[in-house]
Amino acid sequence: MPTAVVRYFENAVMPMIRSLYPEAVQEMSILILGSVGLGIDDVFSDLEAAIYLNDHAWHAYGGQLQLSVNRCLADTNPWRQEGSVLSVLPVSWLLDGQSTAFLEPSGELPWEQVSFESLFTLRYNLIFHDPQGLLRSLREAAAPSRYPEPLWKKALLGTLHQLIAEDLPELRSSVLRERQAEAHISFGRVVEGMFRLVFAAFHQYYPWRTHLRWAMSGLPVEAAVFVSGLDELVSAQDWKQKVTVLEALMNSLINFISLNQLLPGVDLYSANLGEELLWAQRLGAWKHPDWHKWIDDCTSKAIQNGYSASQFWVWSLWGWEK
Repeated sequence: MPTAVVRYFENAVMPMIRSLYPEAVQEMSILILGSVGLGIDDVFSDLEAAIYLNDHAWHAYGGQLQLSVNRCLADTNPWRQEGSVLSVLPVSWLLDGQSTAFLEPSGELPWEQVSFESLFTLRYNLIFHDPQGLLRSLREAAAPSRYPEPLWKKALLGTLHQLIAEDLPELRSSVLRERQAEAHISFGRVVEGMFRLVFAAFHQYYPWRTHLRWAMSGLPVEAAVFVSGLDELVSAQDWKQKVTVLEALMNSLINFISLNQLLPGVDLYSANLGEELLWAQRLGAWKHPDWHKWIDDCTSKAIQNGYSASQFWVWSLWGWEK
């Protein structure tokens, strides 16, 4: 547990709350955010934390508590003042506003309405104060092991399609045209996409981009080859070398996904992988493993009506019978 932030809350924040809002102590929960909450803060770090109250208490006295913690932070904060904030929030805002569904599950959980960044924050940042066990209950309910398998496939497919069909071609095009600004923009998108692809391949949530590389150290040992590949990628000296490393890394990731059958029913060695991924995504391959049958049916209709097989997509969109 990061001792500096624990000491700060025990010696500065909590005494103020106990003195002015004693009724809040047993019903509030505190989550330390950002690099401080992950235990990786440095001289450039600000302090971010969230004090959660049930919705009734938040409406009743959350505003007064917010003003008090603002004053306390301004007077006592040992981290960088700029950017530091102690937010008083309602519990209902947790998990992108979906916390109630996770605390009181009555049906299918709204996993897709919660970002991986929010899930990572709840899962791995420091819980400082949680007498009712609210944050711990949510942490358990939102564990990666509970994340639905089809949705892991959907996340993997979406990220892979974005890289193969858009970001990588745009990077190659900018490099060939020697458009430096555009190449840097595309390169940043590719690197972030690669990070996310690796996390999805290992069924793990990922943090906000400023902590992606650090978080990769917590992945299974099998991820080491991809970690070193990404490090080599960002340290490459020229664009030609970057593209070469990038293509090798992409091939390694595709091989890993294929060998571990992470996207069954998707031909990752297709001659036109971008097209394969496009239709796999459009037709929901993560929940419809027989998605190719729809394309075959549309292709047959196109041929029967005197058109080439490549025109299948018209029938896929309009669904004509003849």
